[in-house]
Amino acid sequence: MAKNPRSLSDLVREPSPWGWREWAPIDLAYATRVAMGGNLLPAADLVGAMLADDRVAATVGVRVRGLLALPFLVERPNDREGKTIARALEVDFFRFAPEEALYQVLAWGLILGVGLARLDWREDEETGRLLPHLEPWHPRNLFWDPQEERWYVRTREDPKHSLKEGAWWLYTPYGPRRPWEMGLWRAVALPWLIKLDAARYWARDNEVGAVRVAKVGEMSAKEEREELARLLADMGADTGLVLPPGYEMDILSPSGEVWRGREAAIAWADRAIAVAVLGQNLTTEVQGGSYAAAQVHNMVRQDLLEADAEALATSLREGVIRWWTEYNWGSARLTPWPKWDTTPPEDRRVEAETLAKLAQALQGLAQAGAPVDFRAVLEAYGVPVAQEAPTQTVRLASGDRVALSSGFVQGQLYADRVADEAIRAAVPLLRKHLDAVLRAIEEAGDYEALRRRLIDLVPEADPTELAGLMEAALLLSELAGRYAVARDVAGQR
Repeated sequence: MAKNPRSLSDLVREPSPWGWREWAPIDLAYATRVAMGGNLLPAADLVGAMLADDRVAATVGVRVRGLLALPFLVERPNDREGKTIARALEVDFFRFAPEEALYQVLAWGLILGVGLARLDWREDEETGRLLPHLEPWHPRNLFWDPQEERWYVRTREDPKHSLKEGAWWLYTPYGPRRPWEMGLWRAVALPWLIKLDAARYWARDNEVGAVRVAKVGEMSAKEEREELARLLADMGADTGLVLPPGYEMDILSPSGEVWRGREAAIAWADRAIAVAVLGQNLTTEVQGGSYAAAQVHNMVRQDLLEADAEALATSLREGVIRWWTEYNWGSARLTPWPKWDTTPPEDRRVEAETLAKLAQALQGLAQAGAPVDFRAVLEAYGVPVAQEAPTQTVRLASGDRVALSSGFVQGQLYADRVADEAIRAAVPLLRKHLDAVLRAIEEAGDYEALRRRLIDLVPEADPTELAGLMEAALLLSELAGRYAVARDVAGQR
């Protein structure tokens, strides 16, 4: 384990990251040509200018912050020492790699193809471990030497400072060889420039409103003509001007449809930027409230999140966490893996709607008598199926299958169970008071009279016993009536 944290860091200072210029199509070609030689300064300045655009900033923010907002975890190996290191990384990670530092490095890596951070090693006062605090640097100071085939960075102390392993983190999500070629800046630059020009000329049209043309006589002095031209040029939005005698002025207004061209150019540029960064155009605006469209948008972004999460985890492990493990545990053999969980949350509403439609479909198939394997269908949709008892083809009086009328069947079974328990509880009472029950049946004229007689007969009975006794009495009365009818019919024969 290293004892002196300062010996692990490159104690250098970052040059000023400020770069400003007016961008034109020819500048894009120049930045591309220079970048292909390994000099990223013009391309980095271009990306810095593009990140000031509302659509570029929004789409990059959605992609990068969407990743960093995912649940973070550390994969734990099976051995005891590996688990100890993984638990330590869970504690240390956001201390040395806060979200704001990760955001800068990821945004540059996504757009430019390269992100850079200096590792400032410090001893943590609470745990005593060495932590590589991330210090993001502007990539305009980064360049690739094609002769030596290695990266260098410009510092205040050295115009060509080599990137020492363990002291710098170079994030290249598109791979180590010429990563700038795959950076999104090449796809975003042209629509951004078109949008910039459209907005600039639109604003100028709003300011000027019309073109003023002065007519002068042939004998006008040159000085007068020049003075008038200067006044017209300086008018801007002013509307008052006194012309000398003999002068005339016409106002040429542009067509009322000119602004539509500017608006269309800006709208196209916004769509092109969103497609380049996100792969689609639904993240920042979903028109019409289409739920299906939003679902498609989430699926496309899910692919990007998974790719970004894998690239970030691999780069951090190899460029930062490996050194954290080696400096604190003496070996990089058990370097843990960081991970952002990209598993999408389950949409319970969609699942419920699917099951409801499935139930309707199965019911229709059953009523039509279609030979469908309902268990196989349910299992295909991930619906847990209970273990079935020995199967018999049973249908209700309505013709419906028992499996499709579970509510009715459960209610009937419950009622039968209550009735059976009542009869079971009433059997001792019936045996004890059989003669009295038979007399009550003969003397009662209706249901209520029979019920009052039974209550008076066994006042100590609970409701269940009384219900069973009443059930038995009604059954006896019905049997007695049938027996009487049967004897009358037999006597008539």
